[in-house]
Amino acid sequence: MLDLRTRFDELGRDDNPFDEGEPPVGEAVHWVEPTLVAEIAFAEWTQNGLLRQPRYEGLRPDKKAIECRRERPAPAAAARNAAQTRAGEIAMPLEEYNRKRDFTRTREPSGSRTEKPHQQPIFVVQEHHASVDHYDFRLEADGTLKSWSIPKGPSMDPSIKRLAVQVEDHPIGYASFEGTIPQGQYGGGTVKIWDRGTYESLMDQNAEPQTAGEAIEAGRIEFVMHGERLKGKFALIRMKPRGKGKPQWLLMKLKDEFAEAGTGDTPTPVAKPRASSRQTVSARMSRDGKSPKTVELTHPDRVIYPEAGLTKADVLAYYEKVSDRLLPFLKDRPITLERLPEGLSEKAPHFWQKDTPDYYPDWIPRIELETERGKTVHYALVNDRATLLFLVNQGTLTFHVWASRTKDLDRPDFVPFDLDPGKASFEDVIAVARAIRVTLEDEGVASFVKTSGRTGLHVLAPWERDGDFDEARTWAREVAERTAETMPDRATTDIRKAKRGERVYIDVLQNARGHHAVPPYVLRAVPGATVSTPLNWDEVAEGLDPGSFTLKKALARFARRWTDPFEGLLRSFNGRRKKAARG
Repeated sequence: MLDLRTRFDELGRDDNPFDEGEPPVGEAVHWVEPTLVAEIAFAEWTQNGLLRQPRYEGLRPDKKAIECRRERPAPAAAARNAAQTRAGEIAMPLEEYNRKRDFTRTREPSGSRTEKPHQQPIFVVQEHHASVDHYDFRLEADGTLKSWSIPKGPSMDPSIKRLAVQVEDHPIGYASFEGTIPQGQYGGGTVKIWDRGTYESLMDQNAEPQTAGEAIEAGRIEFVMHGERLKGKFALIRMKPRGKGKPQWLLMKLKDEFAEAGTGDTPTPVAKPRASSRQTVSARMSRDGKSPKTVELTHPDRVIYPEAGLTKADVLAYYEKVSDRLLPFLKDRPITLERLPEGLSEKAPHFWQKDTPDYYPDWIPRIELETERGKTVHYALVNDRATLLFLVNQGTLTFHVWASRTKDLDRPDFVPFDLDPGKASFEDVIAVARAIRVTLEDEGVASFVKTSGRTGLHVLAPWERDGDFDEARTWAREVAERTAETMPDRATTDIRKAKRGERVYIDVLQNARGHHAVPPYVLRAVPGATVSTPLNWDEVAEGLDPGSFTLKKALARFARRWTDPFEGLLRSFNGRRKKAARG
């Protein structure tokens, strides 16, 4: 018996099929030795007719020499549907799916090949709370749903590659399945649709076009997803086999306009969702507007503020309760979102989002603006409670607003003075805030004060002049400088930290088009879950502690107070709006 390794040149091989190479694709070539027939699978044929990426499949005692041939095989999908197994039975892609389930006990759909494929193939991602929480990722191909189990869920960050373990095919009808699989049954637990939509395979654009099924069989598929959460180009790549376990793949986001670098990821599965929390939010939202703007709270038990012990449900409940107070300060202003989808835990993603993804609901209004570098950005406009709570459910903790509104983006309607204590005491911050108030009163301008939600204070003045941002900034700088001159040991306008010493820095740099400020009533992304809280000027005195305005204490404060210390500022906004309408 001859050594088979000596015969590969006759097959135009590039690699040794006895080495562990690329996974098989179901295409075989056979050759004969005097007493031995072996089967080799190849990943591709080149344009000049050579076979590439061979893999040794095994000995074939059932083959005769006369049956051995070298020819371009039929497409993998067609061959798979028409071929017989070695036992002489027709291959059944859903046989394993059916074998694992007792359909008298589970409401899962039974597997059959009679379901009509969709004109545009679909995908579905199902959140599966079983013995191990995970996400099930499914692509329609060859009349079934090709399926993978993804422990940590898909990611919109191209730098993150997610492990995807391939499991048995599922019937197309499984794409709409939600519910509870009884304990003791295969996959026992709760299944909920996390995202769904259509997709387009990109593999038909190759020099040797492939269907989606052929590409999956070959071990690599690139595709474009059109979902609510998942959008743009993705790739699934099968890894080198290791042992006898299930095939392991990598799911990754490819770089495109939908990629969200630095987001960390779609949230990791956590404790089983509380249905009551979901239903409460959805019911309240259905009463909020004329259109069906429903917001479903996901992962309510996820801990957002570990130090304070506050969950995502707590955060959303806070924003729901303060929405009537907050929305007038957000309405018609381009918004930058400060998002922490997994909370303030160590190394959790923390990023700022300006552009609104296409997969966000259509009922969220946008405004299209161009940056200084010429990039188009679609800012969200948070004009109603549904939009507010949807963005909170996406992991937004803090909303940062422009000082101008959509009808006149070049002209602000308020001017912020940000008092940064640096190394100064908070008593000095209080003194500087009160001094700014005096300076503004000398000019006949009202002033409003609030905690920053961090360590400082914000003083806001209405801008009722006709000038644009440049004029407002120049005026703010003059007010800050005059104030600093009256208390040189306590205040400074020097932008250089090394020159400030232990003085409070009066920052007016945010008075510029496209810059943003923190409005009142928003949470801040700091361990104590503090709120940027409006104050009466008589509260800005000795003993004031900005860290005391936490989520729970702020809610209690707002419940006790019928009036808003910032009502005067809101009236100036409305006056400006009426003046613009008359003009």
